[in-house]
Amino acid sequence: MIGAAMLSLAEIAESIKYGYTASASDAEIGPKFLRITDIVPDQIDWLRVPYCEIEDKDLDRFALRSGDIVIARTGATVGYAKLIRDVERSVFASYLVRIRINPDKADVDYVGRIVESAVYKRFVQSQIGGAAQPNANAQILSSFKLPIPDRPTQHRIAVILSAYDDLIETN
Repeated sequence: MIGAAMLSLAEIAESIKYGYTASASDAEIGPKFLRITDIVPDQIDWLRVPYCEIEDKDLDRFALRSGDIVIARTGATVGYAKLIRDVERSVFASYLVRIRINPDKADVDYVGRIVESAVYKRFVQSQIGGAAQPNANAQILSSFKLPIPDRPTQHRIAVILSAYDDLIETN
């Protein structure tokens, strides 16, 4: 995009965090516990996401909210990412990294759509090489640079991509 600044995810992030370590449970013992396997499909099926125990003092630190981006950091799915849209009371697991975009720096929906794309996955794959057990740390995952055009352009792009996602989900 002509005139768009190229900024890394780290430069537009409000925070970057590793997830919570716990065991998943089908019993409703706490918040939903979002894992890598839950973000690989096209949509998060919150009904299938298990639960976990977590102390109240840790809940805020690992809680997910609408607009968060979670990215797989290990295994065959390294680089898979999801923009959290409709969120349940949930936390994210330790093999995920959560990036919270600073809304003063970029449109969250615009950034989320780019990070969910094959372009981002290819970037991550190019950074980790041919490792037997691929891994990427938060520094690698957030070093991806993307064009940040003016806010109205970011919003228009996000709206167009959202309409396509809605069509795909309907079909």
